[in-house]
Amino acid sequence: MRLYEVTEQPRYMTLASYFIGQRGTQPHFYDEEYEKRGQTSYWHTYGPAWMVKDKAYSQAHLPISQQQTAIGHAVRFVYLMTGVAHLARLSNDEGKRQDCLRLWKNMAQRQLYITGGIGSQSSGEAFSSDYDLPNDSVYAESCASIGLMMFARRMLEMEADSQYADVMERALYNTVLGGMALDGKHFFYVNPLEVHPKSLKFNHIYDHVKPIRQRWFGCACCPPNIARVLTSLGHYIYTPRADALYINMYVGNSMEIPVENGALKLRISGNYPWHEQVKIAIDSVQPVRHTLALRLPDWCPEAKVTLNGLEVEQDIRKGYLHIRRTWQEGDTITLTLPMPVRRVYGNPLARHVAGKVAIQRGPLVYCLEQADNGEELHNLWLPKESEFRVFEGKGLFCA
Repeated sequence: MRLYEVTEQPRYMTLASYFIGQRGTQPHFYDEEYEKRGQTSYWHTYGPAWMVKDKAYSQAHLPISQQQTAIGHAVRFVYLMTGVAHLARLSNDEGKRQDCLRLWKNMAQRQLYITGGIGSQSSGEAFSSDYDLPNDSVYAESCASIGLMMFARRMLEMEADSQYADVMERALYNTVLGGMALDGKHFFYVNPLEVHPKSLKFNHIYDHVKPIRQRWFGCACCPPNIARVLTSLGHYIYTPRADALYINMYVGNSMEIPVENGALKLRISGNYPWHEQVKIAIDSVQPVRHTLALRLPDWCPEAKVTLNGLEVEQDIRKGYLHIRRTWQEGDTITLTLPMPVRRVYGNPLARHVAGKVAIQRGPLVYCLEQADNGEELHNLWLPKESEFRVFEGKGLFCA
């Protein structure tokens, strides 16, 4: 689909549509391929027919129009749905749009971790049943959260709804960024929410879990994928549409984009997510009339927005505050996002989080580590009446 957008040659869209339309239909391509290869498979470890028999693993058990849940290999699922969403928008296909909405809803509401991780099963790096979200044996591959961001990006291009940006931000700040060390040389492939380091070498159900980031992997898909998403972050921060420029995340940056009557140039600053205040400065040399749509995060019910020191009209649609005016150099939007420390409780249908609470400030989900809390983390408890205090960090974490 990206090739079609660049070349505008219809044959590329036709080919993408064919691939998606053939998926899950009979006669099945995987069966025919298996026979032509002499009933052999690259994935021979579990028997040569494993990948052929378990078509749900490749989201090929049914046509996409009949699939109801996120299923199979998590990375493949979000990559596939990224393509479906892209095709749905460019072909104006309402049926495929509904497929995306249905499968996104199942994934985001029933199979998503608070950290933006997906794919709870280590067996096959795959989705499980609804609400089956173990914390210690979870897979939550870094690539899966990157694919989740890609899917969210294409959904945002299809419809301006902040729910997609909320998930995108959650994945970026918690799983994707956590997948790479500050030195840029050590990585997490798997992102568990609970780890008991002493047990890992004895209990083989945790063979995939590592207590510290690794130098490299035999299947090293995650490190370059993290680099790819970080170097293309502008596509996630902004969603340009004909009627407005949507700002999805408040990462410090500067950008310039052509609009109908000129060029809109702006800068975002503010040391987000440590600081509550974000500034958006307009640097356009010539006045330009356009709409800026600012995402109001789902974790912040009391966001405040001023333009040149004055409060703006609250034109909020699907989680975005719209400001339309003739922008000129020197205009400044100040967005204040209060970040009290929040207690977040899981869905009661998710049995693995029963009786547990997560701590979140802004988009960041915090963890307790034995380095400063001792080894018996499972014995810690948080009284309901306790109050939180925020301390100023140092270096990268300086608020």
